[in-house]
Amino acid sequence: MKPAKKAFLFPGHSVRLGMGHREPPLAPAAARLYAAAEKILGYDISALMKAGPLEELRRTRNSQPAVFLASLAAFYDLAALGVAPEILAGRSLGDLTAVVASGALSFEEGLALIKRRGEIFERACARHPGRMAVLLGLPEESARGICAQAAASGGVCEIAGVNTDSNFVISGTAAAVGAAERAARGSGAHVMDIAMPGPFHSSLMREAGLEFGELLDKTGFSEPRLPIVNERSPSGFVGGCAELREFLTAQIHTGVNWKQRTAIMQAAGVGVICELGPSQGMARIASGLIPGSSFYEVETHAEAAAFAASLAA
Repeated sequence: MKPAKKAFLFPGHSVRLGMGHREPPLAPAAARLYAAAEKILGYDISALMKAGPLEELRRTRNSQPAVFLASLAAFYDLAALGVAPEILAGRSLGDLTAVVASGALSFEEGLALIKRRGEIFERACARHPGRMAVLLGLPEESARGICAQAAASGGVCEIAGVNTDSNFVISGTAAAVGAAERAARGSGAHVMDIAMPGPFHSSLMREAGLEFGELLDKTGFSEPRLPIVNERSPSGFVGGCAELREFLTAQIHTGVNWKQRTAIMQAAGVGVICELGPSQGMARIASGLIPGSSFYEVETHAEAAAFAASLAA
C-alpha cells in the first residue's frame, strides 16, 4: 500500500495580532524571511504583525503580505526540518503563496506582487464597498436561490466559496448580503459574518482582477516544481506557466470551490493535510471530506517540529 501523500495548504485572509510570532524567537528561516521582507515593503511588517495596531494590520495592503509571510515562513521552516509536500493548494491569496512555494516565482517576486495586489484590492473595495458572510446548513441549490433573490433588487450577492455540501461563503453589496442572511436564517440556516474588508471573490472585484492581470502579464514565471490544485483546469492542477496568469486572476472576481479542490486532492492520494500560517480551517474542512485523512495546522516552529515528528513516528 502506497503511503498517503502530503498536501500543504495556504490560507487567504486570516488576520490576527501575533500571527507568525506566537513563539519567540523566530526559527532561523522565518527570521531571514522577515528581514528580507522589510527591504521589499519599506516598513517593518514583523513589528506590525507582532504588536499592531490591529486596524492597521487589517488593511488589505498590510494583511496580504502578512499572511503570505507567516505561511511561507512555516513552509521554509518545515523544509529545514526535511518535510516536503507532494501537492500544494491555496485559497485566494494562498494561491499566490502556493505558486511561490512551487518555485514558479521567487520569494522576492512573489512579495512584490502581493504588495501590489493588496494595494489594488484596497482601491477596489473603496470603489465598490461590500461584505461577506457564511451560510451553514443549506443545500447548494437553496443557497444559490437565496443569493439570486437577494440580488434581484439591483444589488450583488453571489456564492464566493463552496466549502462543503452545506457550507457556503457569500459576497456582494452590503444590502444584498444582509437580505440573503435574513432569508437564510428564515430557512433554518446558521449565518456567520466574516470580518473582510470588501466583497472578495465577487463580480464587484472584476476591475481588480483585470488590473492584477496586467501585472502578471509582465511577470516571468518558471515551471512549478510541485503540482498546484486548480479546479478550473481539466487535469485538476495548474498546467504550467501558461495557466498561471488565469489561475491567479480568475478567483479574484469569482468563487473558490474548496469542495472540488479537496476532491482533486483525494483523487491524487492525499491523506495528510497541513495548513501553513494563520489557519482559516481549510485543513479541517478538507480532512472532513477525505475519509481516513489526518490534518495539521503549522504556524510556529514548535508546531512544525511536532508535525515532522508525527510523520517520522
